[in-house]
Amino acid sequence: MTFQEFVKSFNPFREAADGNHWGFFESAKIEFHLPKFFEFTLFGQQFEVGLSKFMILQLIAAGIILALFVPACRRIAKGDVPKGRLTNAVEALLLFLRDQVAYPTIGEKDSKRFMPFLWSAFVFILVMNLLGMVPFMGSATASLAVTGVLALIAFFVIHVNGIKAAHGFGKYLHHFQVKIDRDDAMMKILAPIIEFLVFGLEVMGAFIRGIVLAVRLFANMLAGHTAMFVLLSFIPMIGVAVQAGQAHEGWFWVITPISVIAVTLLGMLELFVAFLQAFVFVFLTSTFLGAALHPEH
Repeated sequence: MTFQEFVKSFNPFREAADGNHWGFFESAKIEFHLPKFFEFTLFGQQFEVGLSKFMILQLIAAGIILALFVPACRRIAKGDVPKGRLTNAVEALLLFLRDQVAYPTIGEKDSKRFMPFLWSAFVFILVMNLLGMVPFMGSATASLAVTGVLALIAFFVIHVNGIKAAHGFGKYLHHFQVKIDRDDAMMKILAPIIEFLVFGLEVMGAFIRGIVLAVRLFANMLAGHTAMFVLLSFIPMIGVAVQAGQAHEGWFWVITPISVIAVTLLGMLELFVAFLQAFVFVFLTSTFLGAALHPEH
């Protein structure tokens, strides 16, 4: 494999560009070719638009969420107390997000109208993350296309509501401006330049924060899956080496259990990361939203 082929194999856009192919169990030749609608070329790379496995994974995540929450919401609407360990655990988690994330960052009064969005974002991202722990499935959040759309939605929620709170786009832009004292002749010359540069940095920061939301979630999920793949790849690698006579058979029985144990431990860490990254996405979104609504704070 050449260096160019190696880089291409780890291209984060490659899987999204070939999203219509789902290698469900490739070693057993179980794979799906999902329908394509049309193709286009961008920056020298070909993309296919159609039904992708990421769409299916998101639909599966949405179905799981509906199956868990609709019955619980119906019981609450009737005045009944939600029952079951899973329901109580989810309720405790959502109340934690409300009391420890939304209230401190947005404020108790304003956070009430944003709780449905924050709760939905957290649960949706969490379920997509956890689907990556299921054999033969995958995590849609390991695709930059998916996390980019989630970040774009958060970006519009943050700034559209910031503009509404400021009563206009022009007044909202004033929040990105700073005023520097012009006490002497030198500051009278430098102050307008510094204010203009800071204003540009603040505007850029608003877009960078949206990019951070997408890249942070994508990078963490992709890194965990890649690490697990590398650890498991030692097993077939040593197997091929033994068959080719390049290694003693005993090495296979040494490396295999070590790889399995390492992947199991890493899987437990990935389970924690799945919750953590869903929480971080919602926490940062809530923090940015609070800053847009209450810039004076």
